Amino acid sequence: MEQDLFRSKLHKHKKRITPQREAVYKALMDSKNHPNAEEIHKKVSLKFPNVSLATVYQILNLFENDLNLIKSINVDNTKHYEIDSKFHIHLVCPQCGEISDIYSDKIKFFWKNLIKELDLNPKDQTIKIYQICKNCTNSS
Repeated sequence: MEQDLFRSKLHKHKKRITPQREAVYKALMDSKNHPNAEEIHKKVSLKFPNVSLATVYQILNLFENDLNLIKSINVDNTKHYEIDSKFHIHLVCPQCGEISDIYSDKIKFFWKNLIKELDLNPKDQTIKIYQICKNCTNSS
C-alpha cells in the first residue's frame, strides 16, 4: 500500500523511481522509530555503499517538501523522519532523545476544534510533549 503511494507520487510529479529513492523509502518504512538522515544513510549504505549522505539528504528533502510523502520532527536541531500520516502526538525524551507516538481520537477532536475556533490554517501541525521515557526513568 505505502509502496504504491510512493510510486504514484513519484509518477505524478514526474520524478524517476531510482533504486536509491526506493532504498531510502524502504528504510523509513522498515524503521520502528524516527530515524535521522545519518541513521537512514547507514541502512541504505548496506545495500548501496556508494550512496553519499548528501544524496540521502536530497532524497529526504524531495520526499518531504516536493512529494509530501514523509514528515519530519525537529529534536535538538536534528530532523527525524517518519511516513506515518495519521494524526498523532510525539513524546520526546529530553535525556536520550527517544521519540514515540501517541494516537488519541480525543486529542485529534480537540485539536481540530481548536484550529477551527481560532480560525487557523496551519501549514504543518506537530505536537511535541517532552517527557522522560521509561528507560531513562528506570536507569536513574
